[in-house]
Amino acid sequence: MKQKRPKVGLALSSGAARGVAHLGVIKVFEKENIPIDMIAGTSIGAMVGGIYASGMGIEEMEKIALDVNWKQLLRLTDLALPTTALTNGQKVEEFINLLVGNKTFDDTRIPFTAVATDAVSGKEVALTKGCITNAIRASISTPAILPPVKKDSKLLIDGGVINPLPTDVVRKMGADVVIAVNLMTEASVKNRFSSSAKTSDGGEIITEEIKKKGFPEVVRSRMISSVKKKLRFPTVFQLVMRSADLMQVELSQTKIQFADLVIAPQIDDVSFFDFYKAKNIIMLGERAAERAVPDIKKILEEQCGKE
Repeated sequence: MKQKRPKVGLALSSGAARGVAHLGVIKVFEKENIPIDMIAGTSIGAMVGGIYASGMGIEEMEKIALDVNWKQLLRLTDLALPTTALTNGQKVEEFINLLVGNKTFDDTRIPFTAVATDAVSGKEVALTKGCITNAIRASISTPAILPPVKKDSKLLIDGGVINPLPTDVVRKMGADVVIAVNLMTEASVKNRFSSSAKTSDGGEIITEEIKKKGFPEVVRSRMISSVKKKLRFPTVFQLVMRSADLMQVELSQTKIQFADLVIAPQIDDVSFFDFYKAKNIIMLGERAAERAVPDIKKILEEQCGKE
């Protein structure tokens, strides 16, 4: 009697630009013939998972990611008067729709769930019906950057506020084996923030330097150094994102228990909008997935033996 293959569910975490690593993971899964029977994604994980589930090939997705530069990112920024968010989000929604098309959840090639948060009730919302573009747009609605999405009586914002690593969601979808891709690790968040906060001492004004350059020139250079040093300290935006990262790191830890295996690419020095670093980020996702392949195949074999 032929053994029944276990259903594999992929949980894709939040992580802003770090989420491009999800592409590298999926690339390896396809190369190694590791099945993906369902996907649950939060924020950037919902965007990658939703586009992939809608039918776009991973090669085409990678090409789009590699073509991203600062000019393209700026084109997606339709600045708004800062009432609920800095941007209107309309151009982002149009971009998502361009990639997904006017597809609904019923049109996906594999089951997909996008995770959002209801800002009114404070509860998690698993989006599984209707327009995929709207669901992704809701899941990526980072507070203060993209405005919430209204749905019935709900006001939907970034799913990472409640569930940055939706392992439990994909388990409820019916997955026998849950593989999580966690980009919200303590090490990567700490390293990224530390690198942005690095400063260097300008040193003391010493007598020899004054003799050599003259007092006015030394004072001027020290003033410039002081300003540069202050500019190297974290900005308000960095501090807000850092706070969100710390919260999501803690929340992710509570979701690991629902996974059979966690792939955690260590992505340092990548900030919120660093999508132009896609080549390196994808490579790091691939490396992490390749290291996990033997363990994944072993888990699948063991699950087959239990049937």
